[in-house]
Amino acid sequence: MAEFGKQPPPVPPIVPLAETAAPPRAAPESELRSGQRRRVLFSGRIVHSRAEMTVDCAIQDISTTGARVRLSGSDLLGDPLFLIDMRNGLAFHAQVRWRHGDRAGLAFLSYHDLSKPDPSLPPILRRLWLERIR
Repeated sequence: MAEFGKQPPPVPPIVPLAETAAPPRAAPESELRSGQRRRVLFSGRIVHSRAEMTVDCAIQDISTTGARVRLSGSDLLGDPLFLIDMRNGLAFHAQVRWRHGDRAGLAFLSYHDLSKPDPSLPPILRRLWLERIR
């Protein structure tokens, strides 16, 4: 605190962040996506394999073209694979693009609104979502 009658010390000049930050680096190929990614934390469920096995997951970010999820275990994921966004009632037909431990990157092939019955989808998708919202 400045004493009475004395000037406070000078404030250092503000340097814009752009001048202090490291130069931008090119995004790795894995970060090039056609959809804008949005950070979220939604509960999800993955239904995979012809046996329709299920795995709980957390959707950590999502775009129109894919999502990054954290799985509840290290299960192998088979085809076909569907990601259910429990909050929004959507099912995404997807492919695994990368996997690191309990995290996986999914690329969406198509999506379906689970509030409307669709005979082309495995019935388990809508049933799991309906059980969650009741």
